Amino acid sequence: MTLTVQFQTMVSMVLMGIWIGMAVDTYSRFIHEKRKWHWFHFLNDLLFWLVQALLVFYVLLHVNHAEIRFYIFIALICGYAAYRALFDRIYKKLLEWFVSVIVSLFKFAARLLNIMILMPIKWLFMIVSGIILYVLNILRKLIFILLKIIFSPLKWIGNLIWRFIPKQKWYNFKEKYLKLAGFFHSLKNKVSNWKGKKK
Repeated sequence: MTLTVQFQTMVSMVLMGIWIGMAVDTYSRFIHEKRKWHWFHFLNDLLFWLVQALLVFYVLLHVNHAEIRFYIFIALICGYAAYRALFDRIYKKLLEWFVSVIVSLFKFAARLLNIMILMPIKWLFMIVSGIILYVLNILRKLIFILLKIIFSPLKWIGNLIWRFIPKQKWYNFKEKYLKLAGFFHSLKNKVSNWKGKKK
């Protein structure tokens, strides 16, 4: 390995150390300390460090064909320490600013979607529903009026026919029923008295 390659490797590992510090802060920003599902967060941590290891290996593969030396780990630690000493606060402030911008843009997009699409659809639905109910109410009244017009002659004809029917026969049905019921009731009483005398 030439000195140029060694120097490139050192610089790359220092930069990767800075990158790992930034990645750790970003990961900690979105994965909070209060953890309910320990196994789930354990898998997240394992995947995170696996991705970082693969990135370091990928950079080494392009710089020195993935030759591992002791100073590579020293360079990674130096880069991470340099990030903590020099760039930690600046990056966290930039990260918070970036998150706040994304959240603001998301809220603005949600409000714009609500105003431009959801609210017009809601008002259109209410207007169409009101028109349909109004039309149905008018149709109901029209159908009621038409039925009244259609059945009015039938009602008039029925009343006319009813006037010419002899009503004496219809009215006598009740009187005959009452007389027949009284006859059977008296017959039942006589049979009961006769059985009582016989005993």
